Amino acid sequence: MAAVVLLGCGVSTQSTTVQAGPEPVTVRLSPAVPSAGQPAELTIESSGADSILFASENGLDRYSAAHGKLTAWLTGDFGDSVALNRFAVRHDGRLLDRLVKPAWITVCREGSCSRIYHEIPVSLPEENHRSVELTAGYNTVFARRSIRGGGRTDLFREALNSGIWSVQAEVSRHAWSARLQGFLGPDDRGVGLDLSRVLKRAGELSYGLAMHLDAERSEWLPERESPVLADRTVYRAGIGPSLMLRGVTASSQLGIYADGDHTLQVVSTRISINGNLTEVRLPISLSAEKTFAFGGGAIISRRREALERLTASVHLLEDVALNLGLTAHRSAWPTDQPADDLRASETLFILGAQYSLSW
Repeated sequence: MAAVVLLGCGVSTQSTTVQAGPEPVTVRLSPAVPSAGQPAELTIESSGADSILFASENGLDRYSAAHGKLTAWLTGDFGDSVALNRFAVRHDGRLLDRLVKPAWITVCREGSCSRIYHEIPVSLPEENHRSVELTAGYNTVFARRSIRGGGRTDLFREALNSGIWSVQAEVSRHAWSARLQGFLGPDDRGVGLDLSRVLKRAGELSYGLAMHLDAERSEWLPERESPVLADRTVYRAGIGPSLMLRGVTASSQLGIYADGDHTLQVVSTRISINGNLTEVRLPISLSAEKTFAFGGGAIISRRREALERLTASVHLLEDVALNLGLTAHRSAWPTDQPADDLRASETLFILGAQYSLSW
């Protein structure tokens, strides 16, 4: 949000007099050099004019005003017969990232019209050819944990902070995307694999299948409170349809959850954006997950697992990023009496840094 505010405050405006003399014509463009796909506000002023017409060179886009001031919003496909993705190219070691779109300005006064040639500059992004990324980081985790029994009685409660190491490898090539990640802390450790395969392409968007596998062991649940909590290693597996762009995957999955005592059904939604592997490199990586597991064998099972996780990495430098995250985890274990069911909750706040290598 801060970056967006700073960007908004720093928008430049280009003002050009395209026709001088007693009847000047002034063109103002904001931002002065819009990026590809970024809308730009165009203002053309000529005092005393009866009408002003602004049109692309091929005449596909036309804007007019019946007075001495014309205001229009130009989109990224101005002057294009079809939408195109354009990227900057390198020639003799130099990045050529400026595209000009030709246009004509027609200003009429008292039945006499003058036609002026003008060009709209567009800044092109450089296409990202990187497809592999390795990341390692260290995070400080602030945790709040509790277990409640019958009558909402607190059986266990703690608030503490600790450190956790994380590693990640991600590959995005052709029709495949894969991410392998692991983390290690004093009372929590795990490893996970996400795999996506494109089955059909439709323009920029691709459709396919996504699969998730992970194993996690938590050691903060106190065994002395109940034998139900004794086994704390859980395994998850899910598969489902996905939507994909390069470096971006969104999927809804169905699967199973096993903790050594119960086998549950899992419904999950996952979104992942890796800024270093997107079509144009982005200064942020984002991962969001919402998972709900239920079941356990009874007709109406009271065994529940719910997980909501959001993590983001904001790149301060090209390879160094600030990590931010929030995780909410809730569990319910049935006992002989529904009123005495055990309920655990865990909230984690994550703050740290990571270093990445990509090629």
